[in-house]
Amino acid sequence: MTAARAITCPACGGTIEVRAAGFSVNLACVHCGSLLDVSRPEVVLIERHAEAARAYALPLGTRGVLYGDEWAVVGATLRSDGEASWQEFLLFNPYRGYRWLVLFEGDWQFGTPLTDRPQGDGVRIVWRGEGYAAVSDPTVTTNQAVAGEFYWRLAAGDTAQCTLFERGDEVLSRECTADEENWTHLVPLPGALIAEAFGPAPTQPGRRRSAPQGFSAAGAKPQRETGDRDDLVWMFGLATITAIVALFAMVLLAGPVSVVTGRIQVPVGSRTQPERIGTITVTRPYQFVTITADTDNFHNRWVDLDYSLVDRATQQSTDAYGLVEYYTGTDSDGAWSEGSHRTETMISRVPRGTYDVYVGAEAHGWPSDPVQTPDAWYGTETISVKIDARTGAMSWGMWVTLLLGLLAWPGLILWWRNREDD
Repeated sequence: MTAARAITCPACGGTIEVRAAGFSVNLACVHCGSLLDVSRPEVVLIERHAEAARAYALPLGTRGVLYGDEWAVVGATLRSDGEASWQEFLLFNPYRGYRWLVLFEGDWQFGTPLTDRPQGDGVRIVWRGEGYAAVSDPTVTTNQAVAGEFYWRLAAGDTAQCTLFERGDEVLSRECTADEENWTHLVPLPGALIAEAFGPAPTQPGRRRSAPQGFSAAGAKPQRETGDRDDLVWMFGLATITAIVALFAMVLLAGPVSVVTGRIQVPVGSRTQPERIGTITVTRPYQFVTITADTDNFHNRWVDLDYSLVDRATQQSTDAYGLVEYYTGTDSDGAWSEGSHRTETMISRVPRGTYDVYVGAEAHGWPSDPVQTPDAWYGTETISVKIDARTGAMSWGMWVTLLLGLLAWPGLILWWRNREDD
């Protein structure tokens, strides 16, 4: 690092250390805040103040190592956009030049002034082959206070028009004044790294306010608060607990189980008359009834199944339909199969009562029914179908729909936050 030069403030008589002698132009006295011109051998008072220097998160003169280089904090400024304020620290290394540290509500960023200007319009720009999108309109920012050394003439009350462009966690900040335009590239740094490098404990983040819309040398993009992550964990946890409670409730409401089983024989190419399989009892005001059909290991056949639940008290019928089909063959891609030898049909909202279960069926072959000859010794081809009807079923589709609905809102928030980060 360069040797420091001690000077005396013409306003208050305090001793000030010039840490970037030969580079700095302006210096704000740390004792009284007066603005001094240190670009010449004789120190010139530019503007007199009688205000003690503000307390900054990093004291002037502090040294720390970041990215393998030692940096000295030579300047500090408090900036505001009218809604929020933040601190900016000017770092100096005689071999690397100047860098920035920006602190906004506990979040730190490391800024590098750009020598190669980005290209593009006011909405989207490109820098070193990467696109950045504007996240704010041009906003006027103001220096509320300054302390230490700066390589340009800077004073409290100075304003600049600033615009932020983001790409993930990276930010490009554009500062425009009447005389010039400056760009800074910023990346986030953990507070623990700042504490390790410069000594003081990192500022703890407080309640999140609106982020500043623009900066002079920097455009700090606050990193995601721990609370923002916690609220998603809380929402996903609540959705999961609600889904589990709903599952138990559906199991309890499914009620007692009444089961009847039977078997029918269905000739291929013809239809059977409805057969009574047995009786089931619905004990709840309303219950689901599930009818399952298991068939033989046939190929290239299908069976249409007509179910009827006939209320013994009223003789009213509740009807449903089932289909069992299974096909095989070969093509240019090889052997293929489609369908299943088992099917399940669910009948919803069956009222309380005792029901006779009837099943009618019709079987066919594909691509056509087999030809039956009168002298065929083996008789007519039939398909054996086992029928299982039971109450107390539960609609898994309803539960999955509920689960997706519960997870939709936190999932949408998670997608939106990741979209913002990208």
